[in-house]
Amino acid sequence: MLSGRAERRLAIGRAAKLEAADEPSIIETVEFANISEHGARIITDRQWGAGRPVIVSDSLLNFRASAEVVYCAPHVSRRFAVGLRFTEHHQDIHLLVAG
Repeated sequence: MLSGRAERRLAIGRAAKLEAADEPSIIETVEFANISEHGARIITDRQWGAGRPVIVSDSLLNFRASAEVVYCAPHVSRRFAVGLRFTEHHQDIHLLVAG
């Protein structure tokens, strides 16, 4: 029986933008805690509801991905840890961790 994650997640501290797909006026600068081919954990100032469609992007690397919020949990200093599941496959994730 497998415990934990089956996929490798890379820890990075890179800044990105997160916006609500259904309300583009809601946008915030976030920090990637870790990322994989299928999703990411980000640190935000705003609370995001599970199931909400979002877009995460890094303009320096020309990366933009649609995702869905899986969870939002309290983090340190009144911030939130948000789990994202990419809604499309991204083979170029390595660009985010190489930069």
